[in-house]
Formats: sequence, structure tokens, C-alpha cells
Amino acid sequence: MSSKEVKTALKSARDAIRNKEYKEALKHCKTVLKQEKNNYNAWVFIGVAAAELEQPDQAQGAYKKAAELEPDQLLAWQGLASLYEKSNHINAKDDLPGIYQKLLDLYESVDKKKWCDVCKKLVDLYYQEKKHLEVARTWHKLIKTRQEEGADNQELHQLWKKLTQLLAESTEDPNNEIQQLVSTRLFLTICVMKIEHLIEFRKWKQ
Repeated sequence: MSSKEVKTALKSARDAIRNKEYKEALKHCKTVLKQEKNNYNAWVFIGVAAAELEQPDQAQGAYKKAAELEPDQLLAWQGLASLYEKSNHINAKDDLPGIYQKLLDLYESVDKKKWCDVCKKLVDLYYQEKKHLEVARTWHKLIKTRQEEGADNQELHQLWKKLTQLLAESTEDPNNEIQQLVSTRLFLTICVMKIEHLIEFRKWKQ
């Protein structure tokens, strides 16, 4: 099978997935893998097709293989995240935080919006598991990122308010990192907002 034939087979697999012909897509991908057993796209397409055919074990294996082959490519990690989000299997819940962390690393320099979306999903997971310190650290990183991106004070205030709500159930020691992080940063944010509102008010009076 020549390189050109491999590309043709992958295109056929992609077209089959687009047309919801998932079994046909699997056939094309397996043909490719007979020639190139480490073809990243073929493994990703198998993951997509198998997931649609409700074959989660095959989909998981394919996505993991692709992620091992090219760990800095997004598609396989996105596929794993989507697969695990729909799964009720306990291992999926255990593995999902690590997948979100990897997606955060990959999105950080290329897509801040998706980075923020994944960050919120990760916080939701930590919150469900009552991992309050991870909630505080991850949400604080979200706030810092939005601040660097130029978010206005109203948005930042809402983010801090949300953090205090998320941590309302925390039973940790009041002097721990969580409380210090929330109280100090929230106080500074409120002070900055009050100063800026005062400046705007003075400008308005003039």
C-alpha cells in the first residue's frame, strides 16, 4: 500500500464518518493499520467510529493508542474526554481529571476560550469529589488567566463570588491555603473595584 493509497483510505474513512457509515470507516482504518500500524489519524478515526457504534472499550483503546503515538496532538485527547464524559464507568471518572489537565496544557497557548471551558469542567469534577483545594487552585488559575486576557472587573468579581460559593462547604482548617487564597485575593479584588468605581464617579462629577 503506497503513501498515496494510505491517504486515500484515510479520506474514505473520514467521509464514511461524516456520512455516519461507521462500520465502513472501521474497515478503511484497519486497512491503513495493516500498512502503517502507528498511523495517528487511523487510530483517532477508529475511536470516533467505535464510540458512535457504542463500542466504548474499542474507542478507548484506539484513542489511548493515538495519544501515546502523538501526545501533543489534540484530537485523541478530545476524543477521550468526550468518551469519558458520556461514560458511567468508575475508571472513566478517575481518568477524566488527568485528561482535562492534558487538554489544559495543549489549549493554553492556542485557544484560551476552550482552555477556560475545560478548566470549568475540571473544577466541576473536583467539586463533585469534594477536593476543595484543587477547586481553589484551579479556579484561581482561571481567574488569573481571565485577568491577563483583559476581563473587566464585573466578570472578575463574579468569578471570585463563584469561588466562594464553591468553597462554602469546605470543612478545611480556616487558616489553610484555601481560606488564605480566597480571603486575600477577594479582598484585593473588591478594593480595586471600589477604587475604580470612585475614579469613574469623580470623572462623572467633573
